[in-house]
Amino acid sequence: MKYKDGHFSKIDIGDFVGIANPKSINDFYLSQSVLEDKFFEPGTSYIFNGFSINLCFGGHCSLRMNGRGYAISSGSVLIFSSSQLIEVLSVSEDFSIKSIFVSQDVVLEFPSPVDINIINMSLRTPVMEVGEDRISHLLEYYCFLEKQYVETDNAYREEISKALLYALTLEICDIFRAETGDAEDVRKPRQEILTDEFFKLLTKHYRTEHNVSFYADKLNRTPKYLSAAIKRLSGRSVPDWIDAALVSQIKLMLKVTDMTILEISEELNFSSPSVFVQFFRHRTGITPLQYRKQP
Repeated sequence: MKYKDGHFSKIDIGDFVGIANPKSINDFYLSQSVLEDKFFEPGTSYIFNGFSINLCFGGHCSLRMNGRGYAISSGSVLIFSSSQLIEVLSVSEDFSIKSIFVSQDVVLEFPSPVDINIINMSLRTPVMEVGEDRISHLLEYYCFLEKQYVETDNAYREEISKALLYALTLEICDIFRAETGDAEDVRKPRQEILTDEFFKLLTKHYRTEHNVSFYADKLNRTPKYLSAAIKRLSGRSVPDWIDAALVSQIKLMLKVTDMTILEISEELNFSSPSVFVQFFRHRTGITPLQYRKQP
């Protein structure tokens, strides 16, 4: 999962079954060093297909999410939502965090509108400074959740754990509402709103839409304007972000599926297998088959 040349690996919550505590609830995992190392190792870059709430109570960490930089320190709440592009830049030795990792389906099972509120909040404000007192309060929820989670003899363990996660989510949503109100997007600079909208489109369409003009049309901007705005805020152009997402998906498909080069090129809407191979080789230095044969 090492970061290389701006390409993103993929963390699949389905893989946690093999590396987490054997007594873990499927699609619902609490802090373990083996999991946190996957998410907070300096120099890594990935897309996570699940949802994660992280409560920081010591040290500091810096990362980029969808091209925008964030600093996490003691008193921060960090939320990862599905399909964000995450780059871990630095992590202090005393970085301390309690994390919850669940599939997005677990979140969508929450009673509405909390399910949508927490997902929208994570996209709008993925990092929130709430202070030491509020973090301590949220950690009390976490500790109680952790205590119930390990009660493996309880017939209702999974239901209780999910109910406590729901309660923690309600607390976070209330803090967010108190801190930002309902006008958060109005107060954002126009180009920040545009950047957020672009990344929402990118995570939804990058497998089939590879041209800047598609995203520009959707956002009612010219390709030139969109590219300039995204690069100004994220440090990379729209084509660079499209390519990074595509390369990450190609690598995943080469490693975890038996799909042929033709099938992958068709699935990702390349005009021909030769164009697909040329694209991959130009951005990685090797052919798709060479990458597949790597250990």
